[in-house]
Amino acid sequence: MKKSVVLIAGLLVSAFVLSATDEPKFETFLGYNYVRFNPGSNNNIVPSFNANGGSGQFVWNFNHWIGAAFEAGAVTNTSLLGGALDTTTVHYVAGPRFSWHKHSRWMPYGEALFGGGQSFASAQISAIQVGGPIVTPLAALPPGTPISARVQLDSSSHFAMLVGGGLDIKLDKHIAFRPLGFDYYLTRLPNYFGDTSNKNNWRYMAGVNFLFGAK
Repeated sequence: MKKSVVLIAGLLVSAFVLSATDEPKFETFLGYNYVRFNPGSNNNIVPSFNANGGSGQFVWNFNHWIGAAFEAGAVTNTSLLGGALDTTTVHYVAGPRFSWHKHSRWMPYGEALFGGGQSFASAQISAIQVGGPIVTPLAALPPGTPISARVQLDSSSHFAMLVGGGLDIKLDKHIAFRPLGFDYYLTRLPNYFGDTSNKNNWRYMAGVNFLFGAK
């Protein structure tokens, strides 16, 4: 009887220790991003548009609840204004992240990330060569030759903020699937339309979260 009690107690302690090691010290997320950009009510030229891309996130968990998150990503749209313009927005942000780890398969989280970003806009220019020939590194282009080139129209840096949350579903000790993450995505960038107000955008994300250093 005494041996049975000791055995059961040992099994319970072992189970507790094993469950305690399921909580990650570090997390690395890689996934898809979809962003709905809203240029603002003062902009009557470029309407709201969608952009697709990806992001990576590194999280250092201080305890069961709080961690520090660092994220970088980029999204692009190559068919703005009927294909005449394309735009890419890059962000790099950091801030607190609040998670529920408590030995559960379901790991909801919330975050508030602050930092900066850069936006680039370019256009495809097509024309017919007229006048004398144009000498290029490869050949001389005679009159009547179609010419096509991509021209950068604008590049600017701006403040960026992401506030939101989502859900990770743990598949095993070292990997979790993130089916959904939603963030309010604020950007404040000057542009050639003269509008420097806050841009109220929205982001959806999904991907895989790798878990390390279980404690």
